[in-house]
Amino acid sequence: MSEIHFLNIDLDIESKEDIRPIVHFWGEEVMIFRLEEIEGTWRGSFETSEDTENDIVDKYHQLIMSLPPNLRAIWDGCIKRIFDFGFEADSLPRAFQSSLSQSSISKLAEIGGAITVTIYASAD
Repeated sequence: MSEIHFLNIDLDIESKEDIRPIVHFWGEEVMIFRLEEIEGTWRGSFETSEDTENDIVDKYHQLIMSLPPNLRAIWDGCIKRIFDFGFEADSLPRAFQSSLSQSSISKLAEIGGAITVTIYASAD
């Protein structure tokens, strides 16, 4: 039996404008899970290779703050900018906490991010 644990933070964005220039700018700094346009809406889902919640937020913040003005305008115009914190759950421990620093919360607010938490059932 495994214990409850943090998995990663997926960045999910939606835009009426093509987001491929942002993804191209980020290059190999992100792993792409989804990048498609459906009925006029671009959707992208990404992950970084950092391990901890605060390190991942720092990386996303750095990636977004480094966007040149034309790409930052695409980011700012996104319909959704969701940082999805993923956890895998099991019955142990009975209580589990994961904290974000004040700095990380401020960074997410600065880049217009919303937070979602997804709990996945254990694969066991």
